[in-house]
Amino acid sequence: MKRAALLLGCIGFFGGLLAAQPTTCTTSAQTNLVRHEGLTERIGDLIFVCTGIPGQTIPVSIGVQLNTQITNRVGPGNVAVGTVVTVDNGSSAHVYPLQSVYSEPNYLLFEDVGLIFSNTGTVTIRLSNILANASGIPLGQQITAQLSGTLSISQSQFVVGVSETSLYVGYSGKIICAQNGSPLPSAPLGFMEMLNAGTVFTSTRLTEGLGSSFSPKTAYTDNGTRFLIQYAGFPQGARLFVPNVVAGSDASTPTAGGDLGGNPSGGQYTPTANGSLLLALVQGADGNGAGGTPVYTPGAPGSGTVAFDAVTELTLINGVAYAVYEVMDWNPTLLEFAQFPTFLGLAPNTVGAAVQTSESVTYAAVSTVTSATATDPVPRFLALTPPADCGLLGDCGATYFPQLSIQVTSLQFPPYLGGSLNQAEYLPVINSGSGLMYWTASVSYLNGAGWLTINPKSGLNNGTIAVIVTTTGLPVGTYQANLVVDAGAAGRQVIPVTLTITTVQAPGPKVTAVENAASFAASPVVSGSLTTLMGTGLSGQSVAVSFNGLAANILYSSATQINLMVPPGLGAPNPAQMVVTVDGQSFTENVPVAPFEPGIFSGALLNQDGSVNSPTNPAAAGTIVYFWATGLSSPGTITVRIGAVEIGNLYYAGPAPGYPGVQQVNVALPPGVTGVTTQISVCGTSAGNETCSPGVALVVN
Repeated sequence: MKRAALLLGCIGFFGGLLAAQPTTCTTSAQTNLVRHEGLTERIGDLIFVCTGIPGQTIPVSIGVQLNTQITNRVGPGNVAVGTVVTVDNGSSAHVYPLQSVYSEPNYLLFEDVGLIFSNTGTVTIRLSNILANASGIPLGQQITAQLSGTLSISQSQFVVGVSETSLYVGYSGKIICAQNGSPLPSAPLGFMEMLNAGTVFTSTRLTEGLGSSFSPKTAYTDNGTRFLIQYAGFPQGARLFVPNVVAGSDASTPTAGGDLGGNPSGGQYTPTANGSLLLALVQGADGNGAGGTPVYTPGAPGSGTVAFDAVTELTLINGVAYAVYEVMDWNPTLLEFAQFPTFLGLAPNTVGAAVQTSESVTYAAVSTVTSATATDPVPRFLALTPPADCGLLGDCGATYFPQLSIQVTSLQFPPYLGGSLNQAEYLPVINSGSGLMYWTASVSYLNGAGWLTINPKSGLNNGTIAVIVTTTGLPVGTYQANLVVDAGAAGRQVIPVTLTITTVQAPGPKVTAVENAASFAASPVVSGSLTTLMGTGLSGQSVAVSFNGLAANILYSSATQINLMVPPGLGAPNPAQMVVTVDGQSFTENVPVAPFEPGIFSGALLNQDGSVNSPTNPAAAGTIVYFWATGLSSPGTITVRIGAVEIGNLYYAGPAPGYPGVQQVNVALPPGVTGVTTQISVCGTSAGNETCSPGVALVVN
């Protein structure tokens, strides 16, 4: 209603004048490719070539309505800041001192535009720099403009934009925090110094999907195109470094780590009239990528070549960090890309096992504000995950990428008689490319369940997966499953597994798994600690279990489970003969014995006041926490790990009073562990060999 009232007012005011002095305009529009990720994208110019009475001056009004929201910044009086009206009557083109007004979220009104016709009776109007929410249009679809107003026009609807993916990303691999750490040079901490010192790094590549995707700051934007790079999953003690300046693909010497193509170099840049891609790190930007100041501004063309080597350490908080880069120069006629390494500093033995970290890239500033406002950044973007860029650059099969390779196409176990039988096949996993390849393995059953065990379930680069089939309890039939090995961008392979059972197993007790009674992980037994047996036929009138002839204390039994305390006098023979007897029928199996195989009981991690530690009931920093575990009953050294910190000075570590086979551990939270959710585990060391429990969540406020 507001828009209609404004237009009627304009028509009423100018109606007589227009009737006496008819003006007609041939209309056209430019069609811009706009970034689908963008919330403030510039649409194509709208052009009016008008004819009228020579030398006459008349005021007109023009309405522009889009099929998505218009997102120029809002100024006083509801003005759409940054829109430009250019009037050209042949003698001179000038910017008309008028900005449009928001009438509706997707409608602008240009009111009282003065047309001065040339001596030949012509004048051209151009409406420019209207910004629109491109994400409001489906990918690949069109932004349309509908024109209205007091002019007689040849056409009223135009395509002014096509929404396309504009940012593509490539990674040479993931940063893996390994036990051997990653060295840093003593000094200085520079780009080439880190490469020469063997500092661990992986590279990130940012590639334009459109020729105009990456651009420097303009008069109508707060900054140039920005990128937000987010890191997560780093252990305590890790340090991250990125280059201050990144020279792009068309620079004098592109920045490159060498693991994603190109020669290792901090990069060199020469300012020219045509421009070349150059990114600068932004200091002081917030977590969305807004604000702050670029650390480098390029010189004018002709100012000479500049070489780059400086790096900046990112701030890691609870394993999370981010970096923001801004485009400082570009060549709008080329499809450009830029790559940079992220360096890791890590002392040896900071982690006990390889830790996979994560990295993600989006445009910045990240926002969900899809409407015009007075304060939100221009430009701003949705946090959309970019697709891989190797298809654009034609290097998807390049050897500098990790590549999963498994030569075995299927696993078929030979036919088995029913009964308790474990049999393993082995599956080699190979990284046939370069860089670091982190992979995971899992089983998907097509029929039956639980008859396959795989170990390990994850790995780094090359490894071998043991695929163990257990026939216990399976009736006659053919069983099928898929073993899935997933290495992310490096590939994913599915290996069919087939097992055939030819006869039904004999009756009597059968043990299919020997587990730690706290963690329920498959494990060796420990003298004087608790163990859980899983299987079939485990209940009856008379149930007994012995290890090397020593009777175990049975705490619980059912048809599928026995909980017991391993005889304290067993010691550590390896293996030990376990005999399970139910109502006169026995099952015998050799089981491994270890001095330590700890596990922490679920729900048994307590704060100093005796309450259960949880996200809603965290421990206070610097206080004591304690927990109950099993598998710690042998002589040796007991320590606790909180995150990457190992603590040997414990308040107490010994038998839990009143609970045979259970151990209690009390530990003070070390300085620096505050405001986090981390993992706590307990370890036992005997004869120089350390064994740790699976971690459980510890929350500290």
